[in-house]
Amino acid sequence: MTDSTTLSRRNLLSRGSAACAAALALPTAAQAARSATQTCVLNGLQPVVLTISGPGIEANRGKLQAAGDRMLITQGYRFDTAWSCGLDALNSLEQHTLRTALEYDEAEHRLHGPLLEHVLQAAGLDLGKAMAQDHWLTLQGIDGYRSRMPLAQALRWRMLLATQLDGLPLAMGGLGPLWSIYAPQQITELSQLPLKERFHAAVWGLYYLEIGARPPAG
Repeated sequence: MTDSTTLSRRNLLSRGSAACAAALALPTAAQAARSATQTCVLNGLQPVVLTISGPGIEANRGKLQAAGDRMLITQGYRFDTAWSCGLDALNSLEQHTLRTALEYDEAEHRLHGPLLEHVLQAAGLDLGKAMAQDHWLTLQGIDGYRSRMPLAQALRWRMLLATQLDGLPLAMGGLGPLWSIYAPQQITELSQLPLKERFHAAVWGLYYLEIGARPPAG
């Protein structure tokens, strides 16, 4: 199950309510132990496109700055330390491609980028420990759309942090520069839903991930 907060853009989309009735199947120990095959390079020469905070993250930046972190503060986030990176860092990780029909034009597209699990590992997170502690993941988009789900579910869905669509970089002002996406036709609890109800957890314009405890009921 997921908990999504809909602000500006989803009000513009014609879609039904999201349904996710299948029980979670935790990734195996072997899957949780998978590691990125390349080092995440952070050279400080590119603008930050992704920030991750929460327990287990190996920080490379300090607390929020009143001037420099206005969007994070406006959208209600607080942290003392976090890990940030640019596109070069994400492109230095192992890259994957998925194909899926998208809700916007109902046509099949090719999306390319690193897996979420590899990005989290590059940020220092012990996936097995985080799942054992029942941690949740919040994914925040620049437009205000927020998706929240169990970390184990995001990994089981093999979520991709896409940087390219059909071989072209995802652009700011479009769906990018990052889009958390998955192949719903390969996910049991999503594959039978109408196309426009399959992407409730996908966040385009993704710029922030938060690892934390399970949100309160309701």
